[in-house]
This record gives sequence, structure tokens and C-alpha cells, in this order.
Amino acid sequence: MPLRHQTFDSNGPDVRIRGNAFQVYEKYLALSRDANSSGDRIATENYLQHAEHYVRIINQINEASGENQRNRANGPQPHMPGNAQDGEDGPEDGEGEASVENRTVLTG
Repeated sequence: MPLRHQTFDSNGPDVRIRGNAFQVYEKYLALSRDANSSGDRIATENYLQHAEHYVRIINQINEASGENQRNRANGPQPHMPGNAQDGEDGPEDGEGEASVENRTVLTG
């Protein structure tokens, strides 16, 4: 997962851009505005597609950052009885909902 301060080296169609994801995104937007003002629709679209790639990276960074903040805010999770993640304290074979959910009915 890319970090917030990771430096990207982007080789665009006719330019090389270096910086963090947000800086590269902003530069591609500026290039698309310039291409649009000069009437080059194809270059405009090309730069916007490059910018969209960096929007996706920025969204991944923000999602990862949000998950990390939620995990820190919640703190360590105590062991809860009935939590079957570690195989303990969960329903035994034939008991509770887990055994009902795992049954397969075959019809012929």
C-alpha cells in the first residue's frame, strides 16, 4: 500500500513528473487545463486519465489512513467469548447456528 509521503516518478505522454500522489495529480490537472485551453482535446483526455490514476492512489491512501485511525481509536480488542476466530469458545459440533449454516441439502 503506498504511503502518504511516497514519491512517485510518473512518465506521462511527453513529460516526466515527480512528487507525492497529490502533487502528481495536481500537475496532470494543470497540464489538462493547458491542453484544453489550446484546443487539444486528445491531450486533455490523456492528462485527465493520468490524473484519474493518481486519484485512485490518493483514495487508497485515505482509506488506509482512515482504517489506521479507527484501529488506533478503538485500541486493542479484548477477547470476547463466542468469538470463533481462534477456535475457542465457539459453538461445538451440532450446537448453535454455525452447525445449521454449514449443512448442505442435496436434492436429487
